[in-house]
Amino acid sequence: MRWVATVVVLSAALVGCARGPVVHASYAVPATVPLRSFPRVLVTSGHDPLEIALGQELVAALQSSVDVWRVDRDQLEQRRRAGEIRGATLVALVEVRLQEGIDTETTSRPETVCGPNGCYRRTRYDTFDVPTLRATAVLTVYEGPTARMLQRVHRTVRERGRSFEQMRERVLVQLREGLRELVDGREERVQVRLLQVDLPGVEPALETLAAGRWRAGRLELERAARSPAAEALEPAERARLFYDLGVARRFDPAPPEAPTENFTAAEAAFEAAVRLHPHPRYAEALAALRDHRRATEEAARQREATERNFALERQADPHAEAPPPPPGYEDRAPL
Repeated sequence: MRWVATVVVLSAALVGCARGPVVHASYAVPATVPLRSFPRVLVTSGHDPLEIALGQELVAALQSSVDVWRVDRDQLEQRRRAGEIRGATLVALVEVRLQEGIDTETTSRPETVCGPNGCYRRTRYDTFDVPTLRATAVLTVYEGPTARMLQRVHRTVRERGRSFEQMRERVLVQLREGLRELVDGREERVQVRLLQVDLPGVEPALETLAAGRWRAGRLELERAARSPAAEALEPAERARLFYDLGVARRFDPAPPEAPTENFTAAEAAFEAAVRLHPHPRYAEALAALRDHRRATEEAARQREATERNFALERQADPHAEAPPPPPGYEDRAPL
């Protein structure tokens, strides 16, 4: 399953004469925990019902693409010592840490108090207890044959104001969704508003981009940016031109033989916009481009690792040494 996230880049600062059309694009973001890069995954967990349920959820999430098995945690080390865990195997351990608590809160409200000498207004303060539950799912990935830890990721959710039983049910739903998001890639959908530029050829180029014709629109903007009239633009106006050009270069599909070429060209355009007019929108565009590039490069590395690992599995001795872990396996801060 591929999750979809939408990023809208429509700065309030764009209102006015520079306002142009909105363009739509998307790109793939790889899994945070790339379990599918190995052909075989053993899933284990603690004995708490929440841990068992999340382990079963992880098995269900992976079973369509890899050979995945639920394994009792107590038997895992025995199987490893007996040589029953083959080289191209990962072990995914699911644990849940629960912290129940009570928060004391205070509310205030005005009230009228009347007595022999008349009435007056005062503020009444009431305190009450609020049950809270903090649940952290910890997904730890190990190399199967060696038990070497490859990655540990945390996902924390909080509930309050209900019975502890109700809150456990609610955190289970949230942790299930969070676990699937960790092991699934997602599609990042982006909406960006382009900027009008007082230069011949720019307006039709923006219309071409808004229609989803990235290559044609980029070529039109490239021609406009190279024209003598572009050189004569005021710095702020020319910065808008480079911004539009950077967006077009970013989402113009890259040729397979040079997958990062367009990112390099887009970065140069955004950097030129920042130099000409250091507006926050251009710095934000540059940061978004770099996130896009990192995601694209990591997704490509994970695809290569998956192809290599599955090919090794088809050829390898059952007890051969484990292949190197794919990119993306590293300790990460809590999410």
